[in-house]
Amino acid sequence: MSLAVFLWILQAIWIKGIYAAQQFEIKPSSVEVNPGDTASLTCKVHNRQGECAWLKDGKVMGKIDTKYEFSREPPDGDCSIRIRNAKIEEDDGMWQCQVTQIALTEPTLTAPEVKFTVREPPVSPKIEDNTNLLPAGEPYPTQEGKQKRLHCISRKGNPPAKLKWFIDDTDITSMSNQTNSTDVDKPKTWQAVSVLDYVFQKDHNNKMLKCVAIHAAYDTLTKDIKIPLEVLYLPEIRLEGQPDRDIEEGQSVSVKCVVDANPQANVIWKKSGYSSIYALKDQIEFMPVKRSDSGIYSCSATNDVGTSQELEVNIDVKYKPQILNVSPIHGATVAVYNSTTLVCEAEGNPPPRYSWLQKMGGDGIEWQQRGNTAKLVIQNVTYQYQGQYVCEASNVINGVTYKATSAEISLDVTGAPQVLTDTARTKKRVVVEKDEDAIIPVYFCSDPIPKRTFWEWGSIKLETGNKHIRYIAERLHKDERTRDCYEARLIVERVDGSDSRKYTLNVENERGSEAFAVALEVREPVAMSVVIGIVVGCIILLLIITLVILYLLRAERMCFNRTKLAATVPLTQDEENRTPVRKS
Repeated sequence: MSLAVFLWILQAIWIKGIYAAQQFEIKPSSVEVNPGDTASLTCKVHNRQGECAWLKDGKVMGKIDTKYEFSREPPDGDCSIRIRNAKIEEDDGMWQCQVTQIALTEPTLTAPEVKFTVREPPVSPKIEDNTNLLPAGEPYPTQEGKQKRLHCISRKGNPPAKLKWFIDDTDITSMSNQTNSTDVDKPKTWQAVSVLDYVFQKDHNNKMLKCVAIHAAYDTLTKDIKIPLEVLYLPEIRLEGQPDRDIEEGQSVSVKCVVDANPQANVIWKKSGYSSIYALKDQIEFMPVKRSDSGIYSCSATNDVGTSQELEVNIDVKYKPQILNVSPIHGATVAVYNSTTLVCEAEGNPPPRYSWLQKMGGDGIEWQQRGNTAKLVIQNVTYQYQGQYVCEASNVINGVTYKATSAEISLDVTGAPQVLTDTARTKKRVVVEKDEDAIIPVYFCSDPIPKRTFWEWGSIKLETGNKHIRYIAERLHKDERTRDCYEARLIVERVDGSDSRKYTLNVENERGSEAFAVALEVREPVAMSVVIGIVVGCIILLLIITLVILYLLRAERMCFNRTKLAATVPLTQDEENRTPVRKS
């Protein structure tokens, strides 16, 4: 390569280096500083050829000793500016780094504007309800369930404070919206307003509402205002001491209406069926409780917000049964086959169950139930219903059965005699062996007393208390346990077959008569020879049956053997020819 060409290349490279375009290597970025601090805005230019210049809010800033320091023609392209003793009034604003053009055909090199912020601590935040300032520490009354709009305001800060809302330690900032605007009272500072739309609930009562302003110029980075919440809500009530088992008369009962309300509520008790107020206190007491206290009691509570729902408690006083009245009190007399009614009236809680009991005779006192309702209606009365009756009323309280019994009522049955056939003392049939004595009993009742009683069979009539040959009609036996009832007995001595017949008892009184027949059956003894003959005959019959069975079994076995033998012997030619051929 010739020397001329080499020199030409070097010249071209030198010219290109001189006239290459200048460009930013590092552009400025926004800065925040505290008042009195010294800070720099960095601006470095590659291939700087023009002069460095700084603009604040669109105005060129000159170099001022002890205030603004920068180099207009730095050989290394560092156009950074150093700002001393920062003041909000002088230095806060939008700053821009520029490098002047070196030819008319080239533009001025201009960096984007950046914010140089001189911090100014805002005043402590305040909370307003609409335009009403809420003093710190004083309770803020608000009603449960109603939406409130509160403002947290932070003024005269630079930059604007960041505002956050809390209830105790719960962050509710998401329910708010913050806006920032220039503070009218102090230029270059901001007013920050956070609007909180919130519905407070009863569980927020007595908690702390807090607005926190966050700002780097604060010594502690944050300042706040705290307002105690006083949430007003409807009374909520519950009952304590509600009975969980039967309330017995004479016990002590206490029921309390427990209220949760803000502000404090007044409790009102009412009793069902009464228009007036029963009590104006939270607790009602019955010491002791009486049956007249029974009823449904309702509790409610009222405060300035409103009235709670009503809660009811049923005071159902249980008490033992008591007989109030029975009738007819002096007893009743009823003709046989007619009807009568006995009535019992009792009280108790639970309502008592009724039983009508009749005293029955026997070795001991026994009672037979005749009915289980308050009224005992007896249709078609017989002498069996005659006697003493009591009404029994019973109920159950807490698993224990209580009973009350009335005085006895006498039921007297009158009329024609009546034989009682549904008792073991009267028999429709008597069976005896020959030569034994037969006793024929009949049990009957009669009021008035019988005038005449006799036994009758065939052409014979035998008055009670008399005897005829082998027949004894005993005197009537009066039943000491059952009034107006008797037992008649006919004894037939050493009976024989001719005594088998019906014997009729006839009873008469002033009201009528009754006849009842009893069949006597006499059994002849069986002779020993007859018994032996029957036994021998049975044995012979059994032997004959056994022999027949053996014969039949033997005959069947022989038939089977013949069949088997015939199958094993071959047929002769003639037998084969005689064997019929089946046509297909």
